[in-house]
Amino acid sequence: MKPLHMETIRLADWSGFTDFGGSAEVYAPQNEAEIVELVQFCRDNQKKLRVIGLQTSWNTLWHCEDVMMTTKNLNKITEIDVENKTITCESGVTLEEVHKALWEKGLTLDTAPAVDWVTVGGSVSTGSHGSGPASNSSSMIGCRLVTADGNVLELDEADERLDAVRVSMGVLGILSSITLKVVDAFYVSMKRTQIPVEDWQRYITEGEMSYVLWFPHTGRAVLATVDIISDAAEAKNLAEAASSTGFDPNNPEDLERMGLDVEKYIGAVAELANILPSTFPARNRYLMDVFFQDIEKVGPAHEILMSFQSVPIAGAEWSVPVSNFEAALADMQAEIDKGDFYLPIVWLKKVAPETAWLSAADEQCVQCGIYHNLFEGTPSHVKDMVMRIERLMLNHGGRPHLGKLIYLDPADLRRMYPNWDKFNALRQQMDPNGMFWSKALAASFGD
Repeated sequence: MKPLHMETIRLADWSGFTDFGGSAEVYAPQNEAEIVELVQFCRDNQKKLRVIGLQTSWNTLWHCEDVMMTTKNLNKITEIDVENKTITCESGVTLEEVHKALWEKGLTLDTAPAVDWVTVGGSVSTGSHGSGPASNSSSMIGCRLVTADGNVLELDEADERLDAVRVSMGVLGILSSITLKVVDAFYVSMKRTQIPVEDWQRYITEGEMSYVLWFPHTGRAVLATVDIISDAAEAKNLAEAASSTGFDPNNPEDLERMGLDVEKYIGAVAELANILPSTFPARNRYLMDVFFQDIEKVGPAHEILMSFQSVPIAGAEWSVPVSNFEAALADMQAEIDKGDFYLPIVWLKKVAPETAWLSAADEQCVQCGIYHNLFEGTPSHVKDMVMRIERLMLNHGGRPHLGKLIYLDPADLRRMYPNWDKFNALRQQMDPNGMFWSKALAASFGD
């Protein structure tokens, strides 16, 4: 193998929750041909190989003791087909770059995950999504996949294996090129207001991309009603009339206007809650009243819905069928009422059904995201929280987001996916020697 470009990475996720210590040199191929060379090298030398993007996943599945490669240099948008409404790009391109390039052409993605700095390859491989449409993986209508034998497999919607690749965690091969179906550019109107938590179901029917932030221990939630606006002139008029007098900590203009270092204030109460969990009720009330005031905003979806900024956090996300979520919510409240379970803000999104073999949502679901703040030198409540939530979600037909934290036994994890055996058989067929099947994956899903 000819020398390939190398990059130094920190062996930790972005928040530092999963930290293997120190740094490592990883391969950084710059095109598909170099990916093929690296795969052939690993095949000939019987090495395991894992692909990493921007290390946004808190679990250990990205790590490999043998060989790792980063998609950092696979950062090209190769085609935007305006007539057929598609974009083709390499797997290391970020969602921010995709949205900006599409918007210039009068197009956009139909979903808007909260953060825009994740890669396209990572979002497709783990099923990242916003609220309303199906996950970003469902937008993938074609790809080029470097398989364990060193060949390049080109897939489109006529090939059922595309549904296997859509949420595959990189175990079927390395995505060198991805084609996404996109839609005409649209705007959104987002109105945020406090509601009793008992009214959580309003977000299911009010607004196409609405979501809820539940503040446990307060009896309250914040409803963000998000309506799609197709007409640019209408959006402009609504934006001018919007009464956004509330403070939005995710809006850089608000931060600049008020001269605030918002992380200092959020961090202070969150850090105290880590040390004294009994202050969680006060923490949640404070954050809701100060940082989640009633506001109204209008603009492109990727600007309004993908501006989330965060201090270090870690946690889990679960999709639960809408018909089961009222009972799941009651069980979470009952767990809180025991007096030893303190929950931070819980984010409820709605997710449309999709066809990926390992999808977390094959029917209309509530996606429930729960994350704890991380502060060096303070107790971490993350693992205990995730494990207790897992036990509850298992009782209500839930499935976890594969890019977040999961502590389930392998048998329990496999059992939640009706297509697991089908997927695993294809994996073994495409990668008979387990090049892409690391120790971490085997520990999570079983050998």
